[in-house]
Amino acid sequence: MKQTWTYELKSIETHSDNPDLMSFEDFKVERISRGVYAASGSFTVNYDVEEGDDTEIEFLSYRSENGVKEYKPLPFRVQRQHLYRYFDNLYKVVMGTLKECSNMPAYEDKFEPPFEKKTYVLDKCQFNQEEFPQHLQEGFYKVIVNGYGAATWNMVFVAEIISDV
Repeated sequence: MKQTWTYELKSIETHSDNPDLMSFEDFKVERISRGVYAASGSFTVNYDVEEGDDTEIEFLSYRSENGVKEYKPLPFRVQRQHLYRYFDNLYKVVMGTLKECSNMPAYEDKFEPPFEKKTYVLDKCQFNQEEFPQHLQEGFYKVIVNGYGAATWNMVFVAEIISDV
């Protein structure tokens, strides 16, 4: 089924409490063509992520009518869980997009550790709408990705949803 909406990525913000272990560089929204925007940037993981350690990730989502007033929490979320559990489940929703525009892990069935210490680069990533709900209310959506463990970090994505009907 076709989505009844389109989106325009508006902003990306990043933060790490320990840039020696987890750092972000040059994350930005890039204009690809009229009305088409993508995410670019890199992050460096400089610590070992091991099965059973305290490396966790969660996703929270919010919506605002106009992007100025208060953002209200939405039920769309990924509960805090170990990074490897996320890789084996919900990561697969965005893996199709990321494998085309980044050096993030891509695999068939199950993620095979380790999550390597290295710099991961996203180059003009445009997220495939087919993996998201068919209907979304117009407005501004904020998705916050929080990471915990050796370093505490977050990424904040803001997108405007526009009705396509």
